[in-house]
Order: sequence, then structure tokens, then C-alpha cells
Amino acid sequence: MPTNDRKAPKKASAKRAGAKGATAKGRVAASASRSTATSAGKPGDLIVIESEKVGSPPREGEVLEVVRGQVSISYLVRWTDGHQSLIAPGAGNRRIVPSRTKR
Repeated sequence: MPTNDRKAPKKASAKRAGAKGATAKGRVAASASRSTATSAGKPGDLIVIESEKVGSPPREGEVLEVVRGQVSISYLVRWTDGHQSLIAPGAGNRRIVPSRTKR
């Protein structure tokens, strides 16, 4: 009978594999926390919500309060027409313009 002379490929040790995975996860976690920190508004900032309809103007309002939930961030906003609402904008349809006054 023929014998199998092929050597099995070396497996990465658990220590090396774990360290490699931890590094990748660490980078992802760090970049996610940076984007959350820079994209979240603060009271006094201007929030611009892009319109869902083509040709309609965006809505603008002042952020009165930032409510951080387990999954998302909501904003209490005073709109330019004077009314207030609590919104949790979807991804990509809001823009935060930082206020110019320092607190």
C-alpha cells in the first residue's frame, strides 16, 4: 500500500491566532469609538436632516439634548419653525454642524 508522505500544514498556535484576532478587533473597536465620538452632536450644534424626496430642502434645527441609548443616539431638536421633536436619524441622512460658541 502506498504511504502518504505529505506533511500536514502547520496550524497557527492558539496564542498567535488569538493575538492576531484581538488586534483586528481592537482596531475595529477603536475606529468605531472614534467615529461615534466625532459624529455625535452636542447641545447647541446644528443638525441637518437630508430630505428623502429629490428636490425637497433639508430640515435644520438646533440640538437641545443628546440621548444615548444602548443601540442608537437620539436628539431632542428645536426646528427652524419653532416646534421640538425627539429624533433618531438613520445612517447617512444627518449632518452635525458644530456650534461656534465655546462653553
